[in-house]
Amino acid sequence: MPEPTYLFLDTEWADQAGSELVNIALISEDGSQVFYAERDPLPEEPTDFVRQVVYPLLDRGEVAMPDAVMTTALRKFIAGTREPYVLADYPNDLKLLRHVIAGFDDLGVDAATHGLIPNPVTTLMLKDGLMAMLVEDWFASHPEDAARRHHALIDAQALRMAWLAATRRIQADWARQDYLGPNRNQ
Repeated sequence: MPEPTYLFLDTEWADQAGSELVNIALISEDGSQVFYAERDPLPEEPTDFVRQVVYPLLDRGEVAMPDAVMTTALRKFIAGTREPYVLADYPNDLKLLRHVIAGFDDLGVDAATHGLIPNPVTTLMLKDGLMAMLVEDWFASHPEDAARRHHALIDAQALRMAWLAATRRIQADWARQDYLGPNRNQ
């Protein structure tokens, strides 16, 4: 059985209900595969937090996509990934991923025009405990990323790094070792 390609997911949304996607990011375990997209147009009535914190972080330009284009690009990205296994730390991230893959609410986003509908394996990771501490350590030791926290790609990268440290795939000199325990590779 082929090894899965772990993809770390983060999204931002504009409304309290979590239904209005702002941006979405996926980054592979080795960092070589990255998908990042922002909605165009952006939701018109974001919360104050989103208006003041999230919108100013957005890249816009070529990553700003209409819904159908984003669906096509995401389907293509996932289809080009060997054994995709998506990890997220919040249930709404997975919900929004499925929403984009499905074509948002546009029933005209079909497989013939926009690519086959992939069905990657998805897993919700615990957001507290070790993972939360490692995410905070990552941001504390990377102030340039901390300044852009709540940008989906930055947050997906932090989740990726925390998972790599927690699973001992990397030696995390930025993480407090007291809660990682002895290195099982020694």
